Amino acid sequence: MQKIKTTRLLISTLLVMGLAGEVAVAQDRLVTGSTVGKYRKPGAPIDMTYKTNRVGLGEIADVNITLTTGINSGIMSVALNFDENLKTEGIVYDNIEFSLSPNTKEYNINIQVSSAKDGLYYVRLLTKIDGRMRALAVPIYVGSGKLKSKSGQVVMKAKGGENISVSKAEETIETID
Repeated sequence: MQKIKTTRLLISTLLVMGLAGEVAVAQDRLVTGSTVGKYRKPGAPIDMTYKTNRVGLGEIADVNITLTTGINSGIMSVALNFDENLKTEGIVYDNIEFSLSPNTKEYNINIQVSSAKDGLYYVRLLTKIDGRMRALAVPIYVGSGKLKSKSGQVVMKAKGGENISVSKAEETIETID
């Protein structure tokens, strides 16, 4: 039996918007995005549109989120989670519930956050209607707003603009004679 050892670079795509694949558009300091009309896996029938602004260190970012659903009755629950270095300003609830009605399709969440550290952070939402869930995320750009790698990996951009992570890996291939 002969063993061949190779070293390869593995490239894995990082979703810039976190869990739902939203597309963020930055115009100067304004950042907007939406899941409306984007492909998604089956889950709760909830779409999200958001608007926030790039801020400097210690500045407060207004985060305006609109959740849209065609469900006419029941409860939509939203669990909010904030990245570690993202500080909430004012009163912010970890869990929010909306009573759904035929007269209302859009439900608003308005919060304020800040950070003393430079980076790209996320406000994550886990939404639930009738036992079906959908995960969503809103990016918050502080300072230069660059994605920081926790493991020391190099973060690069693909031709399409999406972030990719390049990692070293070892692979052993065994051939049977």
